[in-house]
Amino acid sequence: MPNLQYHAFRKPKKLKSGKTVHRWYYYYIDAETGKQVQKSCGTAVRSRQAAEDFIRTMPPPPEPGHKPSGSCARPFGSTDLLIGEIAKDMFVPGSAHVHRRQQLKKSVTQETLAANRVFMRHIIGTWGHRMLRSLELDEVMSYLFSAERSSSWKNQYISNLNEIYQEGQFLGCKVFRPDFPSIGSVPNKADILTQTELERFFRKENFSHDFFFLFFLCALSGGLRHGEVRALRARQIVFEKRAVIVDGYIKKSGVRTTYNKCGSPEHPKLRVVPYPDLTLKLLQRHVAENCVEADDYVFTYNGRPVSSSMAKTAFTMALIKAGIAVSKETLVERGHWKGGHIHVTRDLIPDGRRIIIHSLRYTYITLMSRNMDAHNLLKLTGHDSTAMVDYYNRTNLDMALAAIPNADAATSALLPCAIGKA
Repeated sequence: MPNLQYHAFRKPKKLKSGKTVHRWYYYYIDAETGKQVQKSCGTAVRSRQAAEDFIRTMPPPPEPGHKPSGSCARPFGSTDLLIGEIAKDMFVPGSAHVHRRQQLKKSVTQETLAANRVFMRHIIGTWGHRMLRSLELDEVMSYLFSAERSSSWKNQYISNLNEIYQEGQFLGCKVFRPDFPSIGSVPNKADILTQTELERFFRKENFSHDFFFLFFLCALSGGLRHGEVRALRARQIVFEKRAVIVDGYIKKSGVRTTYNKCGSPEHPKLRVVPYPDLTLKLLQRHVAENCVEADDYVFTYNGRPVSSSMAKTAFTMALIKAGIAVSKETLVERGHWKGGHIHVTRDLIPDGRRIIIHSLRYTYITLMSRNMDAHNLLKLTGHDSTAMVDYYNRTNLDMALAAIPNADAATSALLPCAIGKA
């Protein structure tokens, strides 16, 4: 049996040559101060088994009163736990951790628990054998820097680690939490479609299924997210008020919510969006011709709401047919088109822009901002702040120039006449 007063762990060590190696250490908790004491197992120890064998032969730590005099650090809790012990029941339905999240008014939906359990499994697999007190900031960040993952994935990993430290506090493991820095990301905003591109895109011959013309027109006409268009029911369309009530969206799991993005059943963040007459007229015809009842979904395929993947494919194909994206022949040549399907959707637009379904929402906000300020647009978009509205406003050079009033006389008189004369 290993000596339970000592705990083996491995951490990186930078040599004078600049090379980084991983060495085995052990630590114990000073019984008098509660401070963690770390010591090396020696360079000959190369495995966990060897480290466990090493500490098995160690004498007990010094008793209180036998420690040399010196400065006394602020004591931490004397209880320490394995990271795996803390994390094993986190985000598990019915666990004490989930109950605490409920009390703290944090999300405990099935999707949230499932997504965070994935991170718990990652963390347990990497650090589960380590005592929480032994985890160092530099080794965690080195691990994340070397991982070929997105910045958002890494920041979620850090968020889950922070929650492990918080949960440890509830379990009596009162240890210092390193201040893990967030990892910045390169903005990956969608771009907008120009007026000319909108005219080319919205032609019925570009869509293999006629309803997709109206599907995407609904997204553009009200700035709806494509999950909100998928969730659209007939009763949400108030024809006499020329508006649509946006009261939910369809999640990746296929479940329709009763609240909008960033909302909750208690705070649904419903919004009402005015619609152009053309879109309302087409919606009214679609509802009548397809016998859509009040509680029925407006856009269905084989009796079910249109899937996200089907909508994305239809959008990409329409971009290609409209000549906005590169041709099918180019995709085949690149190897991005195989077996009648697009396998790679990056670099579709020749000028490098990122045009996706969400671009219709960006385009809506950009075009509407020509006649409405951000404060009023806030009510139509469902955003939390005017800063977010401004984030979506992608006014391009042509739009900016078109919005400039006639200032010829003013600019002609701007510079003194003597400038440029000898």
